[in-house]
Amino acid sequence: MKRALTILNETGDVTITWEAENDELMVAVIEKKMKAGIVFFLIEPRNGGLSPPDTSKPLKKTKDALKHRALSMKDEDFEAMVAEGKAELIKTPDAPARTVRKAATAQEVATGQSVGVQQRRGG
Repeated sequence: MKRALTILNETGDVTITWEAENDELMVAVIEKKMKAGIVFFLIEPRNGGLSPPDTSKPLKKTKDALKHRALSMKDEDFEAMVAEGKAELIKTPDAPARTVRKAATAQEVATGQSVGVQQRRGG
C-alpha cells in the first residue's frame, strides 16, 4: 500500500505520497510536525487518486500543460522530501477521508494514510 498524508493548512489541501522505503525519513518529519501542534488522524485507505498523473502522453493543447502542475506548499520539511525524490505531491483524492482514529505516534502516520490538521486554538 502506498503511504499518503493529506495536510489541511492555510494553503489548502496538499497530499503527499511515499513508498515504504522512506518511512523512517517521514517519521522524523511527522514527529517534528506533531511537536509543532499538527494533529494527525488515521484514515481508511483511499485507493483512487493515489498515483501521479500519466505524463507519458504528448500534450495536444497548451492549456493541458497547466492541468497537472506541480503543487507548492508552505512547509520546508515536506518540500525537502519531495525535492529529494523521497515523496511526491499529488492531487488530493476526491474520495472523502473516513477517519479511523487519532494517531498516537509518528510511526502510525508514516506507515499508512492520514490527514493532518493544526490543533484548535482559542483566541
